[in-house]
Amino acid sequence: MNLRQQQQQAFDRSGQPLIVGDVNHCPLPPETLAALGPDSPYVVQVYGSGLTGEVYRLRIAGKEYNLKKRRAVAGVANLNGQLSFLNEVQRRQALQRLKDDPNTAPRFTHIVPTLYADYRLGILLSPWIDGEPIHQLTPPLIAQLFTTLEACEEQGLMEWDLCSGNLLVDREEQLWLFDFGYMYPFDPLKEFNSNGLADPLFHFVERFETRFFFSWLMTRVPDAEQQLAQYREMKRLAVESYRRKLVWLRARRAAPQVQAHFQQITTRWETALADPAALRRLFALEAFRSHVLDIEDDLHGQSCTLLTLQRIDWVIGQLEQHYRFIADEGGLFYDNAGKSQQALLGDYAQKRQQAQEYLLNAAAAKD
Repeated sequence: MNLRQQQQQAFDRSGQPLIVGDVNHCPLPPETLAALGPDSPYVVQVYGSGLTGEVYRLRIAGKEYNLKKRRAVAGVANLNGQLSFLNEVQRRQALQRLKDDPNTAPRFTHIVPTLYADYRLGILLSPWIDGEPIHQLTPPLIAQLFTTLEACEEQGLMEWDLCSGNLLVDREEQLWLFDFGYMYPFDPLKEFNSNGLADPLFHFVERFETRFFFSWLMTRVPDAEQQLAQYREMKRLAVESYRRKLVWLRARRAAPQVQAHFQQITTRWETALADPAALRRLFALEAFRSHVLDIEDDLHGQSCTLLTLQRIDWVIGQLEQHYRFIADEGGLFYDNAGKSQQALLGDYAQKRQQAQEYLLNAAAAKD
């Protein structure tokens, strides 16, 4: 257990209040909001798919609101899942300060406002945003996301869960980030991410690729050449973003190993963009990495879906056809490192069975 988790557990036990925003922004008393159920006349829609909370769309006195209510029992089995509602309220407090400060506000335009949150009541109130998850991933949307994540990281906040459900596009094609249960503090001048220096694999472009981009390609872009074209455009914007990140790190004399790490990543992308064959190899490796990581995330949280099974089948196919390439290019990491093709195929057959069990358990719980 890391220090952040220990501190959050201690805070949870303490009974201390944690309130964000102004109670005058509430259309009803906070206690009334906390007591609302799905049958309330104020509730227009109920979104029950959240693993740590359920979301109500409210309409009160002609205005619409998004009310997130903490679940009594989180739908994610791991400790970060159990702490995610507390973590979100803590991050909302920091983000709203940045949105309220005229000096920083312009860079946080795409972070959803927090009208009011009370951790002890288990409520989080935001304006209702009339939008939907990303269907068409355009360069402007990617640019909005990357510049927002740059701003967050410069303030020492790293978002780990850039999944489809946490990215919303409104009618004006503006992107909104609105779920921060897995956004964690870190020191961007001394650490690679909120795991310190222990896990250099993780950074915000990787998080976007792992939690959103490659699953979006799998489900939305069936043509292989179109997938590669989308990847090329995304990587071009990623290079622009990390070049800006490097300028920021150098100007603030970040630790040499942090500068070297992000320079190495950026150089690798630049090299691939200049060579079509290298880009195809990088695409294959990063797709494999992303699907492997997301499978582990779903299994660890016991939150598997049909997409988890689709990812596992894809990984098995890659191991059957391209094991030697993946192994030689460093594509086997963590528990997969050093394993034979046969061992890995056996592992992923077991993971598929485990994912199916979690899927069945989730369906049974709903019934």
